[in-house]
Amino acid sequence: MIGWLLATAGTAALGSIFPLVNIELYLLGIVSTVDGISWWAVGLAAALGQVAGKTLFYFAGKGGFALGERLRKRIEAKRRGRWAAWFEKFHRRTEERPWWGLGVLCLTAVPGIPPYSLMCFLSGAAGIPLLGFLAASLVGRGLHFLIVAGAPELLHWLPAALGS
Repeated sequence: MIGWLLATAGTAALGSIFPLVNIELYLLGIVSTVDGISWWAVGLAAALGQVAGKTLFYFAGKGGFALGERLRKRIEAKRRGRWAAWFEKFHRRTEERPWWGLGVLCLTAVPGIPPYSLMCFLSGAAGIPLLGFLAASLVGRGLHFLIVAGAPELLHWLPAALGS
């Protein structure tokens, strides 16, 4: 079981950087075909792996990588643009009310919309503390992956619960 959990976390981390790797399909396949593995453990492993990978986006937003600096310069060059105005508003609100920024991050982590990758980058750029970023991301992504991994179990349980 440990091997499956490590493989799940690794696949989730890879999928967080390369979106062609679909961790949701992977989770459904694992939970449906592998005997003796709990759906909640697989869901939590996927959340840990994905948050570990998305932390790179957070550090890029903080300017820890050349990519973050280039994107920050582009935003500053287009200050009059719609996205730059939205970013400035997000940054200002996050500075005034840090819990608001963490709440937005957590809420976007559950469905992944607006793109969670963008929110990770913006969280770093807006100055959200790393521990707050990790906590909000783990809560949101954990909920997301527990729902995905628990779906096959729910589908087995639902007909019996409805009396069919």
